[in-house]
Amino acid sequence: MAINPIIRAQIKTFREMNPHEEMNDSELFEVMSIFSIENGVLGENIDPFKAHLKGDEFGIDGVAISIQGKLCTDVDEAAEILSIGKNHSSEFHFYQSKISDSLDYGEISKFLDAVYDFFTEQKLIKGDQIECLFDVKEEIYNAAAKTSPALKCYYCTTGSGSISELINRLIQTNKIRLNELNIFSSVLIECVGAKVIQNGFRSATNSTSASINFQKAITMPLHESVDEAYIGYVPASEILKIALGEPDQDGIRHINRSIFYDNVRDFNPDSDINKSIIAELEAGGHESFVFKNNGITVVSKSIDRKGDIFNLEDYQIVNGCQTTNILSHIHDNVDKISVPLRLIGCSNTDFISSIIIGTNRQNEVREDQFWALLPFMKDLEEYCAAQSGEDRIFIERRDNQYRDISVERTRILRPSDLMKVAAAMFFFQPHRAARDHRGIRKEFRDKIFSKSHNVELYHVAALALYKFDFLLRTSKIERSRGIFRFYILYALVRKHWDQPTLLEAPPKSQRALKDKVSAVLNDNEKFVEHIEEVAIKLESILSRYSVSTREKIRDFIRTETMVDEFNKGLLNKKRKSQPA
Repeated sequence: MAINPIIRAQIKTFREMNPHEEMNDSELFEVMSIFSIENGVLGENIDPFKAHLKGDEFGIDGVAISIQGKLCTDVDEAAEILSIGKNHSSEFHFYQSKISDSLDYGEISKFLDAVYDFFTEQKLIKGDQIECLFDVKEEIYNAAAKTSPALKCYYCTTGSGSISELINRLIQTNKIRLNELNIFSSVLIECVGAKVIQNGFRSATNSTSASINFQKAITMPLHESVDEAYIGYVPASEILKIALGEPDQDGIRHINRSIFYDNVRDFNPDSDINKSIIAELEAGGHESFVFKNNGITVVSKSIDRKGDIFNLEDYQIVNGCQTTNILSHIHDNVDKISVPLRLIGCSNTDFISSIIIGTNRQNEVREDQFWALLPFMKDLEEYCAAQSGEDRIFIERRDNQYRDISVERTRILRPSDLMKVAAAMFFFQPHRAARDHRGIRKEFRDKIFSKSHNVELYHVAALALYKFDFLLRTSKIERSRGIFRFYILYALVRKHWDQPTLLEAPPKSQRALKDKVSAVLNDNEKFVEHIEEVAIKLESILSRYSVSTREKIRDFIRTETMVDEFNKGLLNKKRKSQPA
């Protein structure tokens, strides 16, 4: 079957962006569809390969479960997010993708049956990935948030996506069936065509750009880190022009979450204060809004001004989440509303971070933003990006930093990801790395990412995480090994180093250790052998303590007992290997 020529070209581009993924066009289109919808249309920032199902699961190609906008593929990730704050916002996104010019009634029916099965009997869909996602689902519902999760189902094709009356009845029947479960805040089922996927892919692979008509702009004072800056007010419609993303299959534009520093999901239209603001605006109180509202701050890496038209490139709304959400909520009635605006042109990443923190002092600084401000992190980012071939890693210090750069999504790591690996490999805390995020940050914040630290050690730690996830994703190792991830990475160092003092060791000793770890990472057979050796040792300990169920295994590997037992095995092996 001939593929839509634009989709074919985008699949080719996507393959070039991810050269190590061994997939045919149909499989790659499955991942690209997730990427286009999530990162393009919905404005998220996820690794689509983590949402893609690798086996032949019944009716489903991908599942993206998010809590507070963060993709969760196992229960540890879910528990970590749910442990911070309350009233979390969760969403379940399901994908089925077909290279086809037309919609297949039978395939859509199968897809929706699989989605229903996921939340009910769980008889149709099987596999290790699905089992992990079942656990995430249970963790979400056990948290008992005030708002139920949203459900979105996307059936993607390379055709127009136009639905017949028969398929429309199928969709409506399944909406009713899913709503009758009474576990969702909303249910969306969409048949997505080539045009939406094309536009979503373009949006996901290009920096954010928009134009705004800023007629009342006043130039702000000079600053050495700022190229240009303006203050004033604009019609609310101009704010929505830059805040909404690509249209979906129904032509509806949603808030582009990727451009916000604030968590868009924290907005609750039913809170007393927001209900009051919305009610006042709907009653005609448009003129007073500009006097009562704190306004919006937009930071753009590039501003091209032509008269009153400001063309923005690579911009971010760093303050004004609540305002934008309210305007979006009443988008059909914003004509007479004016909004205070600060527009700052700045390409200095560190100064942008300071603006973000300065304009959000009432909010807790996000984990990744906290680490991103450290001078060491910039050095590490530059060092990792300068490596060649298989050793290259990209440290994302700012959300969507690599959006318009052709890089492998799987090679992008956030500072918080790196902190978990460092906790296991440098501080010998493999049992805490997956879940005790806040505890580790509090205990080691003065000992990690120090300006005097060796970037080579952190690079090899980042590379270890990438290599492990690559072997897992490409089925070079059993998916069941994923639960032992941080013990496996910990053992890479612990085999050769007795105390958690590596970061303060002499440079010669650090280089020697780095070379030993790199020798394993750069040889897939050696790394797989290491993974199996550690996994077998851990399984032996679990068997000895009669730990068998998935839930009990997760709990036990987070105990001091497991670490102590595991270390005994490592020390005994080291003694046996030493000459008499």
